[in-house]
Amino acid sequence: MQLKAETNDNLITVYNANEEIFGELKIELKARYYESEIRIKEQIFTILQDKWEAKVISDNQTVYHIKTDKFWGTQKIVELDKEIRGVFGFTWGTQLRDSHKQTLLKIRTESQIKNKGNYIIQVDKENIQPIEILLTLYVHITGSIANQHHVFLYS
Repeated sequence: MQLKAETNDNLITVYNANEEIFGELKIELKARYYESEIRIKEQIFTILQDKWEAKVISDNQTVYHIKTDKFWGTQKIVELDKEIRGVFGFTWGTQLRDSHKQTLLKIRTESQIKNKGNYIIQVDKENIQPIEILLTLYVHITGSIANQHHVFLYS
C-alpha cells in the first residue's frame, strides 16, 4: 500500500490511494516540536517530546513510549518492540522495522532534489496500524529537522 502526505503550514495530511484522508499530523515545524498531535478519524494522540524520549498520550493515558538511542539515533517504540531508523541513501529516508529487523514501511520525500513537505509512504506489511505509520512520519520529519540543524565539529 502506498500513501501520500502533504504539508500545509503546520498540518501534514496523509492520503490513501483514493485521495481520502488517512490521518493528520500537527507539528510546529519552526519550533522545537515539544508537543505534536496525531489525528486518526476521531481519535487524537498527543506526542510530548522531552529530549531523548517521547510519550504518546490518548485519552489522558500514555499508550506508547519512544526512546532514542543517543549514539545511532534509532528510535524504539517500546510497547510495540519496533524501531524507526533513518536510512542514508537516495531512495528511502526512514524505515519502521520489527524486532526481527524486517522492514514494515518506508518513507521518503516526494522530490529527491528539494524537500517541499510532501512525502511518499510505502507500507510493506498488511498488519501495520495507522498510528505506527503516523508515528514513523513524525520521526521522519523531526529527524529531518534535527539533521538540518546539526553541526559537526572536527578537531
